[in-house]
Amino acid sequence: MTCVTSLPRRNVTSARKGPGHILCLSQRFVNENVPAANNSLLMKNKYFHISSVLLFVLLIGVIITAVLCFVFIIKPVEVNNFVGFAEENPYPDGLDWLRRLLIYPGLIFSLAAIVVFVKSATGNKASVPDKIMNYFLLLLVFCIGWVCLPYWANGLYYVFASGTSSLYDPKSLLPYTDISVIWSILVLAFHLFAYFLILIPIIIATLDIRKNGFDKKYLYAVSVYLLIFVSFYFAPHYMYWFLD
Repeated sequence: MTCVTSLPRRNVTSARKGPGHILCLSQRFVNENVPAANNSLLMKNKYFHISSVLLFVLLIGVIITAVLCFVFIIKPVEVNNFVGFAEENPYPDGLDWLRRLLIYPGLIFSLAAIVVFVKSATGNKASVPDKIMNYFLLLLVFCIGWVCLPYWANGLYYVFASGTSSLYDPKSLLPYTDISVIWSILVLAFHLFAYFLILIPIIIATLDIRKNGFDKKYLYAVSVYLLIFVSFYFAPHYMYWFLD
């Protein structure tokens, strides 16, 4: 007995450790760290992917440019018989420089949005909800920057808000006079992807929800998509003008 009691305390404690004690420590480690890992994963899913942030920035850029259109362009382009080719109908109001300053940032932002979306869609780092939201952000950026800004920069809102007119041929206005069919082809492509092929991301989102559960980023995506219709509310009779 004297020999046992004279042992240092740390040796007695060590002697009492066995398989049960090791199992207890292992369970404690799991309980302390696994929830932390799960919380970390939830926090990671909570935030937007970097591609979504970039698209938000581009969206802010085109919205600011759109607001500037309504600030600086307070009437439609002055015309006499503004039909036909641009060289036959130069801008008589001398504001072509201002219209270019308003139109081309939107065109550049729209092309940049395509690049960001393609990189996120083809990569593995963005989740399915991120990619779906990026698709709708791309549509909204392109709707404002590529499709509607030329309409607003040419002052056509003040014409078509009260009716229709055939005086304003799109082929005689910016940006068609600079980049020709490149602009009009991509306008048609937007309508294809925004209204006819919209079922593709909806189907993908539905399958992801059934597999992984609902992500509130889908609510953000729907909200972004509805803003497309708000944009066209301020571009009345757009297709009537575009197809003229």
